[in-house]
Amino acid sequence: MRLHSRSALAAVIVAAGFWGVPIRVAAAPSQGQKFAYGAPLDSASPWPKFRRDLPQSGRSAVVPSDSGAMPWIFQTGNGIFSSPVIDGDGTVYVGSADQYFYAIDRDGHQRWKFPTGEIVDSAALLDDRGRVIFGSGDGHVYALDRNTGKPAWSFLADPPETNHAFIRWFEGNVAIGPDGTIYAPNDNFCTYALQRDDGNRIWCARTWDQTWSLPAFDTESNSLLIGNNIPFLRNTFALNPANGDRRWGEQAYGSVVASPLLTTAGPRRMAIVGAFDGIVRAYDPATGHQLWQTGLRDHVYASAAEERDGTIIQPGADGTIYALRPEDGTIKWAFDTRAPIRSSPAIDGNGNIYSGSGEGKLFVLNPDGTQRWAMRLIDDPREDLNSSPALGNDSVVIGGENGGVFSVPYDYCLRPSAAADSRCIVHGGEDLPADTSSFIYMTSFGNAMPSPPTAIDVSQPLTFSLLVRAHGNTQLALLDSDSIKVTLAPQNAADIDVSGDRRFLTVIPKSNFAGSPDGVLSVHLEGQYLTGLERGGARFTGGTPGGTLDQEFKFQLRPHSASGFQLTVPKRPGDPAGGWDLYRLAAPLPTILPSYNQIGFDSIHYLIGLVEGDNRHAVAWVIGGHVSKAGGPAAADPESRVRFPVWIDLDGDALTMRNEAGFSVEFNNVLLPFDFFRVAARVDSNGTARDHAEVNSKTNCGKVAFYGEFLQRLGYCNPNTDLLDVVAAAELAPYAGDRNAPAPVIRNVTFDGTATSIVATLRGTPIKAGSHNLGILLVDAQTGRPLPLDYTQQTSQTITGDGSVESVKIDFPPGSARGDVRAYLMVDTYPSASATVALPTSPPLSATIIFGIRSAAASVRSYIIQLAQRLGLVILGWLGK
Repeated sequence: MRLHSRSALAAVIVAAGFWGVPIRVAAAPSQGQKFAYGAPLDSASPWPKFRRDLPQSGRSAVVPSDSGAMPWIFQTGNGIFSSPVIDGDGTVYVGSADQYFYAIDRDGHQRWKFPTGEIVDSAALLDDRGRVIFGSGDGHVYALDRNTGKPAWSFLADPPETNHAFIRWFEGNVAIGPDGTIYAPNDNFCTYALQRDDGNRIWCARTWDQTWSLPAFDTESNSLLIGNNIPFLRNTFALNPANGDRRWGEQAYGSVVASPLLTTAGPRRMAIVGAFDGIVRAYDPATGHQLWQTGLRDHVYASAAEERDGTIIQPGADGTIYALRPEDGTIKWAFDTRAPIRSSPAIDGNGNIYSGSGEGKLFVLNPDGTQRWAMRLIDDPREDLNSSPALGNDSVVIGGENGGVFSVPYDYCLRPSAAADSRCIVHGGEDLPADTSSFIYMTSFGNAMPSPPTAIDVSQPLTFSLLVRAHGNTQLALLDSDSIKVTLAPQNAADIDVSGDRRFLTVIPKSNFAGSPDGVLSVHLEGQYLTGLERGGARFTGGTPGGTLDQEFKFQLRPHSASGFQLTVPKRPGDPAGGWDLYRLAAPLPTILPSYNQIGFDSIHYLIGLVEGDNRHAVAWVIGGHVSKAGGPAAADPESRVRFPVWIDLDGDALTMRNEAGFSVEFNNVLLPFDFFRVAARVDSNGTARDHAEVNSKTNCGKVAFYGEFLQRLGYCNPNTDLLDVVAAAELAPYAGDRNAPAPVIRNVTFDGTATSIVATLRGTPIKAGSHNLGILLVDAQTGRPLPLDYTQQTSQTITGDGSVESVKIDFPPGSARGDVRAYLMVDTYPSASATVALPTSPPLSATIIFGIRSAAASVRSYIIQLAQRLGLVILGWLGK
């Protein structure tokens, strides 16, 4: 554990004579306070589960009071996406992407931590037997003794292939019924009912996609209300808690990951749930009949909360917190912020509303929607507070993307003593202009900058998002792609694209930016934006010109000074080879990506090894890595279906990696084709990114098998270009191979080539199948550039009877590899053997015909599979009626 303070508390810390450790004043928790939950939850706990109670109201009876305590920060080793729970003594229980589950005492000190085999995304629950129960990405539900952290029992989910799923992570939170039954949704398409005594399985309710939505228990109809990730077909259900049978199912035109709210006030009992189509719906919980719906400007990830008077509080990924009238869903008030909100709100005993935000702030609103106070908890590029706040007896607790767990006493920023804390914001207005139509500069972490930076790096990609405000409210508006014009002065070659959802545009230099004689780059943006759009779920069409945009941004280009770093490229197998680990990927734009997979991106490791070149330009090989043990280093993943080359340029301290030829990778068993991939960073003398790496990628939605059509329907693909344009950021650090299992140099390898394949036959050092990630990289001997082949899908190997690899093969279309090529046998990221292979300059007609027949057969097979999948989904949907 590392405790630290930010500069905002400097005045308080210095006055107390300390530095680097938050100051705390002990305050006894409320003594003897009990809460009624209608289920065997810990009655002393003010916040024992996600959304707090069975109806999932997100509302607490605790009335804020000034305990005199000070804020504290507990730092974990990776991002926090799990929402905390709090017991009666103030102990906080929360999981981290560092693969540990933590118990943190009320003063911010670690009581214990429990290692799991994967990221912990699930929120826990606290039962009345002194146990904390949670799920992990390793496929287990764990029940731990809260005093010791020792397991009482664990349950392992079925393998994903059992249900034709991809993975078996427990990403959904854990619920409990009135009789103590545990309900845990899994990514293997099963929602489990488990016995609380021993974790034994009672039943599994099958769905046709992953489930992250937490079931709400309706005691009146004796039903579990739950959503599902399938973005089409029925995805909101009522289940019989006795056996998991479906009582009714309704459809939202986008994934339903929010957890349903069962209202207890207002004109009638309703189930409220938002979806990725941007629509909040109210259902009769007994019948599933839709009562009303309200469309927001972007998709809905956060779960709703309910005020005592029945007002529905619903944040959106459009950056706004909405109050909806329970009788018809109309908007009562709206509070706009600068970033998406995925944090589900909490409401205290006075009706005050607490929500984290994508801009690193904890917002506290009065019941009328005015800002009571706010506090910037994260002053760091990774500033998302996508965890949901938990309300304790004395403070509000929330987790952040930077790995911090934050405890803030109630109304801390309203204390006179907090006036010196610059993180506190006590004015009542929104931090946005009343009226504007403008481009806003965005960082690669998705942070909207009130003012653009004065200086940028020469290799830095630029992102600008659209903001339209009128009469103090943020408006729904999209860029008119055809009218947008970008002019660079001085003239620079750049890739310029309007994003698929038409909410932002990117300007990516083809090489490093060059400025005027005084080093200034001018970026002039002009065009129109559209309003009055027609809605089809999350997809917006039509519209009329709502106004014009005409802005100029000026940036001083930072010189790419020498860093002392040089590329370490092997001249022959056995020589040292440099490389990097690209990890902790954040993909904030378009806004749908973090909602679908932020914690999954955070777990990615791309290992990059230098293959050939010189100390400034080189070819490198990229494969997938993994962390097999909590807190351990990344190593090559032998099973990874990520294999592609990049071209590397080093100009002083400006490092870029690029692949514009196209490739595919497999992510969570889904094949994703890329048209474009670029990484840019300023590196120090060791090759480590000074700040972070900026990542851009593009894919043509029409090339994405099966899911591409649905990406288009959901509005994530530009209607003119069909591009899905992704802005991301990551960490970049040196990687020199796995020291525990180094890649061997193989002395006896022969390479044989035809017009459509190259085979490497291993006769020397034996390599056991599954011990390393094997591939073949081909480089054009004339240009020195890697050949644009499908290294993921078209690589295969043969295995001998004793389990050793006999050969590795890469297939390619006729004519895509010709003449002299340098072939490398890649063992993990290292070129373990190489040879120059002469291929036919003109492939024989027979090879073309055979390859054409194979390609046609593969296309027909793919079409049949897709047709079968669609037919299967239609049948499932029909059965679900």
